Amino acid sequence: MRLLFHTAPPMLPTGYASQASLIIPRLAALGHEVAISATACIESHQSKWRNFRIYPKTPYADFGEDVVSGHYRDFNADLVVTFLCTWVLNPAAWRDLRTIHLTPVDCEPMSVRDYGVIVNSGGTPAAVSKFGEAQMRARGLEPLYLPHGVDTTVYRPPDDREALRKATGLDGKFVVGMNFMNNDKFRKNIPEQIRAFAAFHDTHPGSVLALHSIAALPEGYNLPALVRHLGIERAVLFSDQYQLVTGMTGPDALAAWYGTCDVILECGNEGFGLCRLEAQACGTPVITGDWGTGPELNSYGYKVPGDLVYNDVHQADWHKPCTAELAAMLGKAYEDRGDYELRASVRQFAEHWDIDAIIKEHWAPVLEDIDG
Repeated sequence: MRLLFHTAPPMLPTGYASQASLIIPRLAALGHEVAISATACIESHQSKWRNFRIYPKTPYADFGEDVVSGHYRDFNADLVVTFLCTWVLNPAAWRDLRTIHLTPVDCEPMSVRDYGVIVNSGGTPAAVSKFGEAQMRARGLEPLYLPHGVDTTVYRPPDDREALRKATGLDGKFVVGMNFMNNDKFRKNIPEQIRAFAAFHDTHPGSVLALHSIAALPEGYNLPALVRHLGIERAVLFSDQYQLVTGMTGPDALAAWYGTCDVILECGNEGFGLCRLEAQACGTPVITGDWGTGPELNSYGYKVPGDLVYNDVHQADWHKPCTAELAAMLGKAYEDRGDYELRASVRQFAEHWDIDAIIKEHWAPVLEDIDG
């Protein structure tokens, strides 16, 4: 088949792009012809990534929807896969295209905006999680199931974790990590999680919070101001800001960062939550909420309850974690620190989402069925 992926260019340091960078070459290896229709960054000129053609967006419309039908015809595509937040799309742009909407569902019930795009565009919905699949079916849809995956040959436990921690100055510390794009003030529950760490740190002064995030962005939080407000600035370690802002932190460096951490905080409202699996593939357990994809992608049971928060855009509920419960769960993770049997079991769990297995078990048969 000739497949057009409408998504972020795979070289970008985003979740959609990193997942596209794993899926696209593997589908090509199965014999499919694949091209990319850019939703960001590549404007008014074609580009390439690993010999895959990248069709541009224009400056005149968000997300490249004004030219996607032209790209579809130029590439002589059999199918276009939208791989971004489905709810931002204009249904009219997709009605004449054979489309799969790869949709991350992050609220309950499924967003009315996601649902509206799918039913009014005529596209086929595809869930990236079992939680999303259940929410879609509750809306009367019949989705495909095409989950995300991780490259477990890259995201793996460090060869010598203790030496790595000593080299990075973390020997003897209890390291709590957070990895997030600092471009969202609501969905990811950033202040609540950092506040929970502050409460935990009061009784565990040897703990540090490693933030793998750009420190301040206009659409996000001023994180240095937040940690000063909470009085924990001396306990917070920011990843190299130059590397982050220029997108030069590669998967190997990120895997090493995960490997130095004792636990990762991941209590946002995620349509999937790649960080959860990346961390666990490196042997590091995660703390998630007991909502959404949290239970599905959490191997060890570090889960906390949350309060419902109504989202007016999606006409559905998100959750915010209970700070006291989250601080207490950090205490449980502290008690379990250094348990290498736990870390081995966490890694074993993540291997179920190895990207090669995901392609073989899910993408390959779905595309074969569509082509047939």
